[in-house]
Amino acid sequence: MAENRNLLIAVGAVVVVLIILVAGYMLLGGGEEEAPAATPTETQTGVGETTTSPEAEKLVIRWGTSRVGSSGYKALTTLAQVLNREIPEIEIVVEPQSGAIASMKGFANGDLDGAYGADIAFREMYTSTGRFEGFTANRLPVQTLWVFTIDIGLAVPKDRADEFKCWSDFDGKTIFTLPLGWDTGTALRNALDALGINYNHKELDLEAVATSLSRGDIVATGVYVTGERSVAPWIQNMLAQIDLVVVNPCPEEIDKLEQAGIPVARVSANAFPEPVGVDEFIGVRIFYGFHTGLNLSEDIVYKIIKTTYENIDELASLDPAFSQLKKDFVGFQVQAIESLADLVPVHPGLAKFLKEMGAWKEEWKIAGS
Repeated sequence: MAENRNLLIAVGAVVVVLIILVAGYMLLGGGEEEAPAATPTETQTGVGETTTSPEAEKLVIRWGTSRVGSSGYKALTTLAQVLNREIPEIEIVVEPQSGAIASMKGFANGDLDGAYGADIAFREMYTSTGRFEGFTANRLPVQTLWVFTIDIGLAVPKDRADEFKCWSDFDGKTIFTLPLGWDTGTALRNALDALGINYNHKELDLEAVATSLSRGDIVATGVYVTGERSVAPWIQNMLAQIDLVVVNPCPEEIDKLEQAGIPVARVSANAFPEPVGVDEFIGVRIFYGFHTGLNLSEDIVYKIIKTTYENIDELASLDPAFSQLKKDFVGFQVQAIESLADLVPVHPGLAKFLKEMGAWKEEWKIAGS
């Protein structure tokens, strides 16, 4: 009996020891394959030390332009369509304003990330004159991407064409010199003032210009050609309602304008969708583009410019306003920069592109440098 009891105690002790050994083995990870270490994913924090989502977040760029129906609106919507497709990390949102000046002021106030602006507006903004007199900017746009020229002139109803042979014939007349605040209107009024022509401006909605001409409320309207190839949608609509004839400045008036430092250009009248009584359209010229500041990095702006350059054939097919860039992209940037090089610096992204193309001039100033 004693022997059996001792045997049972010994066996029990062995069993307890075995149980303890097995439990310890299991606690140390034995008995199954080691689980692979967790691989950090892009959405993990802590282990992966990143908060980037699987699909990188886009940089939203609120780019201001002129009102719907304008050349600037059409051009920016076309450009944004291509850039948003080709540059995955950005999304340009087109923000139409009452005019280009409104977009530049919106940028200066921080309400917009980019603006639509002309050389004439840059000069006023940087010298606090004209439409920017008394305006305080929190930041200034710089030369970024020049896109096209706009050439501005005058046209009258066809049934009154015999009354007007030169711009001086508009002395004392009521004219729609294009919307107040628009660069095109400012350029036209500056030209008329330089010629000493006294006129009465009548402010109109774009949709009402044809009716006002037909009723005789105004004798003429400002018109313009974009990129030497096309006219704004509102002008197309007007010409569908009334026959107009362009009145070009006379030679002595052209000389006087050029002596006053106002550029004058000659382009084919075929840019108009309907005949306008002349083969050549003569108007005062301004440069237009889409601009931003140092709020957008050199890398982003460089990609925007390079992508525009690489897709210029498609852009020109979608909107003839891009035809000048298709003809000479780099040369057009150089020509536009030269018109403001004494006053307005160039965005580092544009400078990088032009250096790459061998077109940068060391006397130009790079913004932020």
